[in-house]
Amino acid sequence: MRSPEPVFTITYWGVTGTLTAPLRPPEVTDKLVGAIKHLVEQGRLADLRSSPDLEAIIRRRVEDEVPFRFRSSYGGNTTCVEVQTPDALLILDCGSGFRELGLALEARWRADLPPTDGRAARTAHVLVTHPHIDHIYGTPYFAPYYDPANRFTIWGAPDVIHSLGLLFNPDSEFSRHYFPPTLDEMKALEDFRPIQPGADFQIGGTRIRTYALCHPGGCLAYRLENAGHVYVFATDHEHVEVPDRGLADFARGAEVLYTEGQYTLAEYEGRASVGGNPPLVRVGWGHSSIEACVATAVAAEVRELHLGHRDPARSDDDLARLEAFLQQLLRDELRRAGRGEDSCRARIVHEGLVTIC
Repeated sequence: MRSPEPVFTITYWGVTGTLTAPLRPPEVTDKLVGAIKHLVEQGRLADLRSSPDLEAIIRRRVEDEVPFRFRSSYGGNTTCVEVQTPDALLILDCGSGFRELGLALEARWRADLPPTDGRAARTAHVLVTHPHIDHIYGTPYFAPYYDPANRFTIWGAPDVIHSLGLLFNPDSEFSRHYFPPTLDEMKALEDFRPIQPGADFQIGGTRIRTYALCHPGGCLAYRLENAGHVYVFATDHEHVEVPDRGLADFARGAEVLYTEGQYTLAEYEGRASVGGNPPLVRVGWGHSSIEACVATAVAAEVRELHLGHRDPARSDDDLARLEAFLQQLLRDELRRAGRGEDSCRARIVHEGLVTIC
Protein backbone atom coordinates (compact mmCIF):
# COMPACT_ATOMS: atom_id res chain seq x y z
CA MET A 1 0.00 0.00 0.00
CA ARG A 2 1.30 3.44 -0.92
CA SER A 3 2.12 5.75 1.97
CA PRO A 4 0.25 9.08 1.84
CA GLU A 5 3.54 10.84 2.53
CA PRO A 6 6.20 11.20 -0.20
CA VAL A 7 9.42 9.25 0.36
CA PHE A 8 11.73 10.28 -2.49
CA THR A 9 13.26 13.72 -2.96
CA ILE A 10 14.84 13.67 -6.43
CA THR A 11 17.32 16.36 -7.50
CA TYR A 12 18.74 16.54 -11.00
CA TRP A 13 22.39 17.64 -11.02
CA GLY A 14 23.19 16.69 -14.63
CA VAL A 15 20.83 15.83 -17.49
CA THR A 16 22.90 16.36 -20.65
CA GLY A 17 23.99 13.41 -22.75
CA THR A 18 27.30 12.49 -24.35
CA LEU A 19 29.28 15.65 -23.58
CA THR A 20 29.15 18.67 -21.27
CA ALA A 21 27.56 21.69 -22.93
CA PRO A 22 28.05 24.92 -20.94
CA LEU A 23 26.37 28.11 -22.10
CA ARG A 24 28.51 30.16 -24.46
CA PRO A 25 28.92 33.92 -23.82
CA PRO A 26 26.64 34.95 -26.75
CA GLU A 27 23.92 32.66 -25.40
CA VAL A 28 24.06 34.40 -22.02
CA THR A 29 23.67 37.77 -23.76
CA ASP A 30 20.75 36.46 -25.81
CA LYS A 31 19.03 35.35 -22.61
CA LEU A 32 19.45 38.80 -21.02
CA VAL A 33 18.10 40.51 -24.12
CA GLY A 34 15.17 38.09 -24.35
CA ALA A 35 14.26 38.52 -20.68
CA ILE A 36 14.39 42.33 -20.82
CA LYS A 37 12.44 42.41 -24.09
CA HIS A 38 9.75 40.19 -22.61
CA LEU A 39 9.36 42.39 -19.51
CA VAL A 40 9.24 45.58 -21.61
CA GLU A 41 6.59 44.11 -23.92
CA GLN A 42 4.52 43.16 -20.87
CA GLY A 43 4.90 46.64 -19.39
CA ARG A 44 6.60 45.23 -16.30
CA LEU A 45 9.62 47.56 -16.14
CA ALA A 46 8.06 51.00 -16.54
CA ASP A 47 7.19 51.39 -12.86
CA LEU A 48 10.59 50.39 -11.49
CA ARG A 49 12.64 52.97 -9.62
CA SER A 50 15.86 52.73 -7.66
CA SER A 51 15.11 51.58 -4.13
CA PRO A 52 16.61 49.37 -1.41
CA ASP A 53 14.40 46.46 -2.50
CA LEU A 54 14.81 46.94 -6.27
CA GLU A 55 16.83 43.74 -6.68
CA ALA A 56 14.21 41.67 -4.86
CA ILE A 57 11.40 43.16 -6.98
CA ILE A 58 13.25 42.46 -10.22
CA ARG A 59 14.04 38.92 -9.11
CA ARG A 60 10.37 38.20 -8.34
CA ARG A 61 9.24 39.51 -11.70
CA VAL A 62 11.90 37.56 -13.58
CA GLU A 63 11.09 34.33 -11.75
CA ASP A 64 7.32 34.75 -11.99
CA GLU A 65 6.89 36.21 -15.45
CA VAL A 66 9.86 35.48 -17.74
CA PRO A 67 9.79 32.19 -19.72
CA PHE A 68 12.24 29.61 -18.43
CA ARG A 69 14.37 29.59 -21.59
CA PHE A 70 15.22 33.30 -21.04
CA ARG A 71 15.66 33.42 -17.28
CA SER A 72 17.50 30.13 -16.78
CA SER A 73 18.99 27.10 -18.54
CA TYR A 74 18.33 23.40 -18.84
CA GLY A 75 22.00 22.99 -17.90
CA GLY A 76 25.05 21.45 -19.49
CA ASN A 77 26.34 18.84 -17.02
CA THR A 78 26.13 15.16 -17.81
CA THR A 79 24.09 12.62 -15.89
CA CYS A 80 23.85 12.68 -12.11
CA VAL A 81 20.70 12.39 -9.99
CA GLU A 82 20.40 12.55 -6.21
CA VAL A 83 17.61 10.61 -4.49
CA GLN A 84 17.12 11.22 -0.78
CA THR A 85 15.04 8.52 0.92
CA PRO A 86 13.89 8.51 4.55
CA ASP A 87 16.99 6.55 5.62
CA ALA A 88 19.56 6.65 2.80
CA LEU A 89 21.16 8.90 0.22
CA LEU A 90 21.25 7.33 -3.24
CA ILE A 91 23.15 8.80 -6.19
CA LEU A 92 22.46 7.68 -9.75
CA ASP A 93 25.45 8.03 -12.10
CA CYS A 94 28.50 10.25 -11.77
CA GLY A 95 28.80 12.39 -14.88
CA SER A 96 30.01 15.97 -14.58
CA GLY A 97 26.95 16.84 -12.46
CA PHE A 98 28.52 14.61 -9.79
CA ARG A 99 31.05 17.36 -9.07
CA GLU A 100 28.25 19.88 -8.47
CA LEU A 101 26.49 17.45 -6.14
CA GLY A 102 29.77 16.90 -4.26
CA LEU A 103 30.15 20.62 -3.58
CA ALA A 104 26.57 20.78 -2.31
CA LEU A 105 27.04 17.72 -0.09
CA GLU A 106 30.21 19.15 1.43
CA ALA A 107 28.37 22.34 2.36
CA ARG A 108 25.32 20.43 3.59
CA TRP A 109 27.32 18.04 5.74
CA ARG A 110 29.48 20.80 7.21
CA ALA A 111 26.34 22.65 8.25
CA ASP A 112 25.03 19.50 9.97
CA LEU A 113 28.15 18.96 12.11
CA PRO A 114 27.75 19.02 15.88
CA PRO A 115 29.30 22.19 17.30
CA THR A 116 31.93 20.54 19.52
CA ASP A 117 32.74 16.93 18.72
CA GLY A 118 34.39 15.38 15.64
CA ARG A 119 32.99 14.76 12.21
CA ALA A 120 30.12 12.29 12.09
CA ALA A 121 30.25 9.61 9.40
CA ARG A 122 28.30 10.50 6.28
CA THR A 123 27.06 7.60 4.17
CA ALA A 124 25.78 7.37 0.60
CA HIS A 125 25.34 4.79 -2.17
CA VAL A 126 26.30 5.44 -5.80
CA LEU A 127 24.36 3.39 -8.36
CA VAL A 128 26.12 3.48 -11.74
CA THR A 129 24.21 2.56 -14.90
CA HIS A 130 27.18 1.85 -17.21
CA PRO A 131 30.84 2.82 -17.68
CA HIS A 132 30.57 5.16 -20.68
CA ILE A 133 32.69 8.22 -20.03
CA ASP A 134 29.85 10.77 -19.78
CA HIS A 135 28.38 8.77 -16.89
CA ILE A 136 31.56 8.31 -14.83
CA TYR A 137 33.95 11.16 -15.55
CA GLY A 138 32.83 13.16 -12.53
CA THR A 139 34.33 10.47 -10.28
CA PRO A 140 37.76 12.01 -9.52
CA TYR A 141 36.25 15.51 -9.10
CA PHE A 142 33.84 14.46 -6.34
CA ALA A 143 35.29 16.11 -3.23
CA PRO A 144 33.47 13.93 -0.63
CA TYR A 145 35.38 10.85 -1.89
CA TYR A 146 38.60 12.26 -0.44
CA ASP A 147 37.29 12.79 3.11
CA PRO A 148 37.78 9.70 5.34
CA ALA A 149 34.88 10.86 7.52
CA ASN A 150 32.51 9.89 4.68
CA ARG A 151 31.49 6.40 3.57
CA PHE A 152 30.41 5.52 0.03
CA THR A 153 29.42 2.23 -1.57
CA ILE A 154 29.50 1.96 -5.36
CA TRP A 155 27.03 -0.39 -7.06
CA GLY A 156 27.19 -1.36 -10.72
CA ALA A 157 27.59 -4.14 -13.23
CA PRO A 158 30.98 -5.95 -13.16
CA ASP A 159 32.05 -3.88 -16.20
CA VAL A 160 31.48 -0.70 -14.20
CA ILE A 161 33.59 -1.91 -11.29
CA HIS A 162 36.29 -3.14 -13.68
CA SER A 163 36.37 0.15 -15.62
CA LEU A 164 36.71 2.27 -12.49
CA GLY A 165 39.57 0.02 -11.42
CA LEU A 166 41.30 0.41 -14.79
CA LEU A 167 41.15 4.19 -14.47
CA PHE A 168 41.88 4.70 -10.80
CA ASN A 169 43.45 1.61 -9.26
CA PRO A 170 47.09 2.53 -8.50
CA ASP A 171 48.18 -0.91 -9.77
CA SER A 172 46.48 -0.49 -13.16
CA GLU A 173 48.56 0.20 -16.27
CA PHE A 174 46.16 3.10 -16.98
CA SER A 175 46.65 4.60 -13.52
CA ARG A 176 47.35 8.35 -13.58
CA HIS A 177 46.78 8.55 -17.34
CA TYR A 178 43.15 9.63 -16.88
CA PHE A 179 43.55 11.67 -13.68
CA PRO A 180 46.44 11.80 -11.16
CA PRO A 181 44.63 10.82 -7.89
CA THR A 182 43.96 7.11 -7.50
CA LEU A 183 41.53 5.02 -5.47
CA ASP A 184 43.88 4.82 -2.49
CA GLU A 185 43.51 8.59 -2.11
CA MET A 186 39.71 8.40 -2.20
CA LYS A 187 39.49 7.45 1.47
CA ALA A 188 35.69 7.52 1.60
CA LEU A 189 35.23 4.63 -0.84
CA GLU A 190 34.21 1.82 1.46
CA ASP A 191 32.96 -0.90 -0.85
CA PHE A 192 32.31 -1.89 -4.48
CA ARG A 193 29.26 -4.09 -5.07
CA PRO A 194 28.93 -5.82 -8.47
CA ILE A 195 25.31 -6.44 -9.52
CA GLN A 196 23.65 -8.05 -12.54
CA PRO A 197 20.48 -7.35 -14.56
CA GLY A 198 17.57 -8.67 -12.55
CA ALA A 199 19.29 -8.03 -9.22
CA ASP A 200 16.99 -7.33 -6.29
CA PHE A 201 18.51 -5.78 -3.17
CA GLN A 202 17.77 -3.45 -0.29
CA ILE A 203 19.35 -0.18 0.83
CA GLY A 204 17.67 0.86 4.05
CA GLY A 205 13.92 0.80 3.48
CA THR A 206 14.26 1.05 -0.31
CA ARG A 207 13.99 -2.02 -2.49
CA ILE A 208 16.06 -1.71 -5.67
CA ARG A 209 15.66 -3.82 -8.79
CA THR A 210 17.68 -3.68 -11.99
CA TYR A 211 16.86 -4.26 -15.65
CA ALA A 212 19.10 -4.63 -18.72
CA LEU A 213 18.66 -1.76 -21.18
CA CYS A 214 19.52 -1.79 -24.89
CA HIS A 215 22.74 0.19 -25.15
CA PRO A 216 26.19 -0.59 -26.63
CA GLY A 217 28.24 -2.27 -23.90
CA GLY A 218 25.20 -2.71 -21.67
CA CYS A 219 23.38 -0.45 -19.22
CA LEU A 220 21.27 -1.01 -16.09
CA ALA A 221 17.97 0.62 -15.21
CA TYR A 222 17.11 0.98 -11.53
CA ARG A 223 13.65 0.73 -9.99
CA LEU A 224 13.46 2.26 -6.50
CA GLU A 225 10.49 1.26 -4.31
CA ASN A 226 9.72 2.48 -0.81
CA ALA A 227 6.37 2.51 1.04
CA GLY A 228 4.52 1.99 -2.22
CA HIS A 229 6.26 4.87 -4.03
CA VAL A 230 8.27 4.11 -7.18
CA TYR A 231 10.95 6.01 -9.10
CA VAL A 232 12.46 4.40 -12.20
CA PHE A 233 15.75 5.58 -13.67
CA ALA A 234 16.31 4.21 -17.19
CA THR A 235 18.83 6.34 -19.03
CA ASP A 236 20.64 5.34 -22.26
CA HIS A 237 18.20 2.94 -23.86
CA GLU A 238 17.23 2.25 -27.45
CA HIS A 239 13.68 0.98 -27.68
CA VAL A 240 13.59 -2.45 -29.28
CA GLU A 241 9.90 -1.97 -30.07
CA VAL A 242 7.33 0.79 -29.64
CA PRO A 243 6.06 0.68 -27.02
CA ASP A 244 8.91 -1.22 -25.40
CA ARG A 245 7.11 -3.96 -23.47
CA GLY A 246 10.13 -4.95 -21.38
CA LEU A 247 10.78 -1.44 -20.12
CA ALA A 248 7.05 -0.80 -19.69
CA ASP A 249 6.73 -3.86 -17.46
CA PHE A 250 9.78 -2.80 -15.44
CA ALA A 251 8.40 0.73 -14.95
CA ARG A 252 4.78 -0.38 -14.44
CA GLY A 253 2.84 2.04 -12.23
CA ALA A 254 5.82 4.24 -11.33
CA GLU A 255 5.12 7.72 -10.06
CA VAL A 256 8.10 8.99 -12.05
CA LEU A 257 9.89 7.37 -14.98
CA TYR A 258 13.14 9.07 -15.98
CA THR A 259 14.42 7.99 -19.35
CA GLU A 260 16.13 9.49 -22.34
CA GLY A 261 14.62 10.77 -25.54
CA GLN A 262 17.75 12.19 -27.11
CA TYR A 263 16.15 12.51 -30.56
CA THR A 264 12.88 12.98 -32.34
CA LEU A 265 11.90 10.09 -34.59
CA ALA A 266 12.94 12.10 -37.67
CA GLU A 267 16.37 12.78 -36.15
CA TYR A 268 16.75 9.15 -35.09
CA GLU A 269 15.99 7.93 -38.62
CA GLY A 270 18.28 10.51 -40.26
CA ARG A 271 15.53 12.64 -41.83
CA ALA A 272 16.27 15.74 -39.72
CA SER A 273 19.32 17.39 -38.17
CA VAL A 274 20.13 18.21 -34.55
CA GLY A 275 21.44 21.68 -33.74
CA GLY A 276 22.21 22.49 -37.36
CA ASN A 277 24.52 19.49 -37.81
CA PRO A 278 24.10 17.28 -40.90
CA PRO A 279 21.37 14.63 -40.55
CA LEU A 280 22.65 11.24 -39.46
CA VAL A 281 20.96 7.87 -39.10
CA ARG A 282 21.23 7.15 -35.36
CA VAL A 283 19.71 3.68 -35.33
CA GLY A 284 21.93 1.39 -33.25
CA TRP A 285 23.51 4.19 -31.23
CA GLY A 286 21.71 3.10 -28.07
CA HIS A 287 19.41 6.11 -27.73
CA SER A 288 15.70 6.59 -28.28
CA SER A 289 13.18 8.84 -29.93
CA ILE A 290 10.86 10.99 -27.85
CA GLU A 291 7.92 9.35 -29.62
CA ALA A 292 9.03 5.89 -28.40
CA CYS A 293 9.50 7.12 -24.84
CA VAL A 294 6.00 8.61 -24.72
CA ALA A 295 4.40 5.43 -26.06
CA THR A 296 6.25 3.31 -23.49
CA ALA A 297 5.40 5.64 -20.59
CA VAL A 298 1.70 5.50 -21.45
CA ALA A 299 1.84 1.72 -21.82
CA ALA A 300 3.51 1.50 -18.39
CA GLU A 301 0.82 3.73 -16.85
CA VAL A 302 3.36 5.94 -15.13
CA ARG A 303 2.15 9.17 -13.57
CA GLU A 304 5.00 11.36 -14.76
CA LEU A 305 7.58 11.05 -17.54
CA HIS A 306 10.91 12.85 -17.16
CA LEU A 307 13.12 13.04 -20.25
CA GLY A 308 16.82 13.77 -19.97
CA HIS A 309 20.13 12.96 -21.66
CA ARG A 310 19.53 15.83 -24.08
CA ASP A 311 21.76 16.15 -27.12
CA PRO A 312 24.54 18.65 -26.30
CA ALA A 313 23.97 20.40 -29.65
CA ARG A 314 20.55 21.65 -28.51
CA SER A 315 20.07 25.19 -27.24
CA ASP A 316 17.65 26.13 -24.47
CA ASP A 317 15.30 27.51 -27.13
CA ASP A 318 15.44 24.14 -28.91
CA LEU A 319 14.61 22.34 -25.67
CA ALA A 320 11.68 24.65 -24.91
CA ARG A 321 10.21 23.87 -28.35
CA LEU A 322 10.96 20.18 -27.83
CA GLU A 323 9.14 20.22 -24.48
CA ALA A 324 6.02 21.62 -26.14
CA PHE A 325 6.33 18.87 -28.78
CA LEU A 326 6.70 16.26 -26.01
CA GLN A 327 3.56 17.42 -24.22
CA GLN A 328 1.51 17.38 -27.43
CA LEU A 329 2.76 13.87 -28.18
CA LEU A 330 1.65 12.77 -24.72
CA ARG A 331 -1.82 14.29 -25.12
CA ASP A 332 -2.22 12.48 -28.44
CA GLU A 333 -0.99 9.16 -27.03
CA LEU A 334 -3.27 9.38 -23.99
CA ARG A 335 -6.21 10.13 -26.26
CA ARG A 336 -5.44 7.06 -28.37
CA ALA A 337 -5.25 5.00 -25.18
CA GLY A 338 -8.65 6.32 -24.03
CA ARG A 339 -7.17 8.00 -20.97
CA GLY A 340 -7.59 11.49 -19.58
CA GLU A 341 -4.92 14.12 -20.15
CA ASP A 342 -4.39 14.45 -16.39
CA SER A 343 -3.46 10.77 -15.97
CA CYS A 344 0.17 11.39 -16.98
CA ARG A 345 2.44 14.43 -17.23
CA ALA A 346 5.71 14.88 -19.10
CA ARG A 347 8.59 17.31 -19.02
CA ILE A 348 12.17 17.73 -20.17
CA VAL A 349 14.09 18.00 -16.92
CA HIS A 350 16.65 20.66 -16.14
CA GLU A 351 19.53 20.94 -13.69
CA GLY A 352 18.33 21.97 -10.25
CA LEU A 353 14.85 20.52 -10.70
CA VAL A 354 13.59 18.91 -7.48
CA THR A 355 10.73 16.39 -7.58
CA ILE A 356 9.11 14.84 -4.53
CA CYS A 357 7.18 11.60 -4.82
